[in-house]
Amino acid sequence: MRFSASSLFITLCISFLLILLLDISLSYKKSYKLFRTDFITVLIIVVVVRMFVPLEFKFTKTIIVPTIMNPIIVLLQYKIYANVQVYQFLLLVWALGIIWNLIKWIRAIQITKDMYKRIENHSEHYHIRDFIDNYQEEDYAVLRTNYVSSPMVIGFNKTILIPDVYLSEKNLKNVLLHETWHIKNHDVYIKQIINLLVIMYWWFIPVYRLRDKIDLFLEMRVDNQTTNSFSKEKVMKYMHTLIEIQKNIQSKNEFKGQSTHFIIQDNAHVLEYRINYLMDGMYRKKTNRILMIIVFALPLLTNSIILESEFNPPNGKDMYNQSDIDKGYIIKHKDGTYELVLGNTHLEISNPNDNCFKDVPIIEE
Repeated sequence: MRFSASSLFITLCISFLLILLLDISLSYKKSYKLFRTDFITVLIIVVVVRMFVPLEFKFTKTIIVPTIMNPIIVLLQYKIYANVQVYQFLLLVWALGIIWNLIKWIRAIQITKDMYKRIENHSEHYHIRDFIDNYQEEDYAVLRTNYVSSPMVIGFNKTILIPDVYLSEKNLKNVLLHETWHIKNHDVYIKQIINLLVIMYWWFIPVYRLRDKIDLFLEMRVDNQTTNSFSKEKVMKYMHTLIEIQKNIQSKNEFKGQSTHFIIQDNAHVLEYRINYLMDGMYRKKTNRILMIIVFALPLLTNSIILESEFNPPNGKDMYNQSDIDKGYIIKHKDGTYELVLGNTHLEISNPNDNCFKDVPIIEE
């Protein structure tokens, strides 16, 4: 396995296309009739894993695309000050951004912990069985508080928070059942993994869209799980609860990235999408087998190719790609000259410190 500018470039290109597909799948009514929950689940896993592993492997096939990759490599190797190249400067900015965002993330977790302690000390304490008769599942704690504006689970606590406002018995039951599924699914932990991905790619704008769509999908999945055993009449009542909560409670998202909300956004389009998905019963249907085979093959396909640059060596006779160069070695002669050895080919080089030779071993004569 090896990380390179080429492996990062192909990762970003493929991830952008997959995020675009995910965005379309979770934005338009016609698309969810084609791409259903099982497809979207696998697609999200593929995108996240691909972005966490932007590497090239031994089985990766190199495709030479000098028209695209050569200008990129030339730009990255351009010296902006003394011996500092563009790619070194960008790596420094990337690393500093990661450190800054990690600090903000850790601080947000600590603030959430402190806020939870305050909420716990200034709330009415209940359990699910206080509101739902004959409830047979784990009896999670429920806090009624004026510190939150919508039902949620925050941090890593298996506690449901509900706002100190009037909720009918029917709406309250639906809210609690919904939030218990977030706890069972460990959705807060999933959100933390996605937060780490956003921190890692803080400069890659599509990753923020990916986070929003995963938030929506987690809510859709819980909608499906909550209503899976419901009759059509109960599903309609559950959808009515969604509308009532949206109408009567303003969701400010007080603990962004650290919580699961019953209503995730003040966005009528998002709510409409969730309701239509439930009404059409799409979560009970399966995606076309051919599409599922394609999405299962995506992890292999997305790691099977890499785009490489191509350059003329000093003798001007042949062209070599980066993969060929990395398989060779450099000889440092006693007279101070350097020679690149690629199989039976010996090429004199002037600068062994060039970026394209950074992974090539140097042997002294």
